[in-house]
Amino acid sequence: MRTLLGVMTLIGLYLLLGGCSDPDSVPETHISTPPAATPTSEVEHFPLRTALFGDLHVHTSWSADAYAGGNRLGPNAAYRFAKGEKVELQTGAEAQLQTPLDFVALTDHAEGFEVHLPCTMMAGSPEFDLQRCRDMRSGDLDIATMLKQAFATAGLRPQPHSYDICGDDARCQANETDTWQRVQVVANAHNEPGRFTALIGYEFSSLLTEMGMLHRNVIFRGTDVIPRSISSLDVRNQKDFFDQLDAACNAPCEVLTIPHNTNYSWGLTFSRTDEDGSVYTSEDLERRARIERLFEVTQMKGNSECQISVGASDEDCNFGNTFPPCESIGDRRCASESSFLRNALLDGLMLGSEGALNPYKLGVIGSTDTHSSDPGNTRSGIPARFKPAEGIGMAVSRLLEADHPVAGPIRRFSPGGLAGVWAKANTRAGIFDALQRRETFATSGSRMRIRFFGGDLPEDIGGQDNPIALAYERGVPMGSDLAVTKAPSFWVWAIQDPAGPPLDRIQIVKGWVENGQQHQRVWDVVCSSERLPDANGKCQSTTADVDLKNCERTGNEGATELKVTFSDPDFSAEQPAFYYARVLENPTCRWTTLLANSAGKDLPDDLAATVQERGWSSPIWSASQ
Repeated sequence: MRTLLGVMTLIGLYLLLGGCSDPDSVPETHISTPPAATPTSEVEHFPLRTALFGDLHVHTSWSADAYAGGNRLGPNAAYRFAKGEKVELQTGAEAQLQTPLDFVALTDHAEGFEVHLPCTMMAGSPEFDLQRCRDMRSGDLDIATMLKQAFATAGLRPQPHSYDICGDDARCQANETDTWQRVQVVANAHNEPGRFTALIGYEFSSLLTEMGMLHRNVIFRGTDVIPRSISSLDVRNQKDFFDQLDAACNAPCEVLTIPHNTNYSWGLTFSRTDEDGSVYTSEDLERRARIERLFEVTQMKGNSECQISVGASDEDCNFGNTFPPCESIGDRRCASESSFLRNALLDGLMLGSEGALNPYKLGVIGSTDTHSSDPGNTRSGIPARFKPAEGIGMAVSRLLEADHPVAGPIRRFSPGGLAGVWAKANTRAGIFDALQRRETFATSGSRMRIRFFGGDLPEDIGGQDNPIALAYERGVPMGSDLAVTKAPSFWVWAIQDPAGPPLDRIQIVKGWVENGQQHQRVWDVVCSSERLPDANGKCQSTTADVDLKNCERTGNEGATELKVTFSDPDFSAEQPAFYYARVLENPTCRWTTLLANSAGKDLPDDLAATVQERGWSSPIWSASQ
């Protein structure tokens, strides 16, 4: 089947740990009627914004690759999990969030909408009894065969339709439209203004050769959406995708796209030319900048902020990296500069200095990219989706040694990240508006809260009676442009995850263009436990640590909150620049360490035993007034 079977973030794991059960069963719950709408309650509003946490990258059994990996939990189960209910995952492990999410978008792959539900869950459909569909339900297709099928046409635009299953354009389009309408119905049923927001969305998933990907999540503001879920089966290139999306989303429809896993894009996501080599026009850049205002900086398949030895980087960029640096232009399955956020932000400044529009003014979020219908499942010790169904012993050994067909060892994966927004209300409009103005932050799974402002801020703003009101009055929040005539000051405030470790430090990352050259600098601007940055702007290493035998925390350093006002000592109003904050927690055991300990196995020798989880603010861009 030429649907998206190549984005198999956990399929190797699932098959290694038992695959799916009862091959021809079609549990009613997967396509059942959604729950009745919850009675409308009064919505609380927050003039100075409140921090809300969500996951904008979630796959259910309605994604072909998740289903092939054994997932039989549909959207209803995923929404219930996000709201805090206990759910049994396909591994047999029970999972439940310690704290429910505030919002979620289920982003099943649109490339499967034309055949997946009729093949797997709709027994009355013309497709259901086809042998190809029976094979999908059987679980007998091995991963090598599925990947070969998926990537046989990778790089072709448009991607070929599954005519061998749905027959012709009319039937394929009818199936796709029906699935897209079902997606909307379930989201609308689970949306509870003021309590829980279910945003309507899907994933656009175009495949590249060498198992690469140019993927974006497509998120809508409300119930007014496009008639069809535009996918890689419909477009000639990325420009065509934005053209069609913009044309189809007529007011009151509003839409945002969020690229992810640019570390798998072989440098194409932030290239100055399209995937087919065509040059973007100023109109193309304007449209993209208007629609694509956010970036998924971290998720379970890796981190895309920066990487050591790949363009602009620093010593703390060695976090969640997947591929080695590319050796030559055009190399694949390696890390290139135009795959990472910091380099893209710098190139956007360069385009602006050359007189073009900057299309890379991107705010940041994190998400999971779970294919297990468990949104936001990031901080539960050993993530349930990584717990072998057989328990301990050999199952743990197999998992720690298992390979993902694209990214290599599964042990390199992370539990995934979270999206944080500063919203005026927990409603679709409130959250979408926060996303659109880029007043967002990302975490690698923590519930830490980060605020970041720039402007004419007093040095002692953190000690004022109402510092947030003053920050909005005399400055701008993260995600904003800051027009300056003199050096601004920046104020960053971070509060630890109540269920997580203390904070270690806050950093400010600056990028700027000077005399046609790109530059960057990173400062540790505040350290926990009264440690002071040295002359080079670096904190002494924390003495906080963990005992690897039992993963209990050691040392007394760390802070429940950190805040500081920062002024750039090298500021020049003539140099366009961006600034963003990065917050690091104290070290904790990596999930692989917890897993190995649970079975008395040796720790993987190619991974750090501990990790410093982190968060990122969206940037603030400064330019002369």
